[in-house]
Amino acid sequence: MDNQEISKSAMEAAAETIQVLKGTVESLQMNLDQERDAIDGLHLTIDSLEKENEKLQERVFQLEAEMNQPKVETPAEGIDIAKDLEKKLGFYYKDLKAVDGKNLTAEDSETLYNILDYTFKALRKAGLKF
Repeated sequence: MDNQEISKSAMEAAAETIQVLKGTVESLQMNLDQERDAIDGLHLTIDSLEKENEKLQERVFQLEAEMNQPKVETPAEGIDIAKDLEKKLGFYYKDLKAVDGKNLTAEDSETLYNILDYTFKALRKAGLKF
C-alpha cells in the first residue's frame, strides 16, 4: 500500500467517524430537547401545585379563624336552649328547694350530688364549656 491509499483509507475512516459523531450529536440534541420539554412540563405542574397550595392554605387559615371565633347564637337559638334547659332542670330545681340546707342527711347529700351532676351534664350538652 502506498501513501495515497493510506491517506484515502484514513480520510474514509475519518469521514465515517464524522458521520457517526453527527448522528450521535443529533441523537443527543433530540434527547436534550425531550428533557427540556419534560422540564417545562414539570415547571407548569409546580406552578399549578403552588397555586393550589396557596388556595388550600388560605382555606385552612379561614377555617382556623372560624373555629377560633365564638359561636354567635341567634336570639331564637338562645331561647330554645333556655327552654330546653328549663324543661330538663326544672324537676331537679324543685328537688333542690325541698332539701333543708341546715339539716342535711346522707340521702340529701346524695340527692344534691346527683342534681349537680345531671345539671352540669345538661349544661355541657347545651354547649357550655367548663
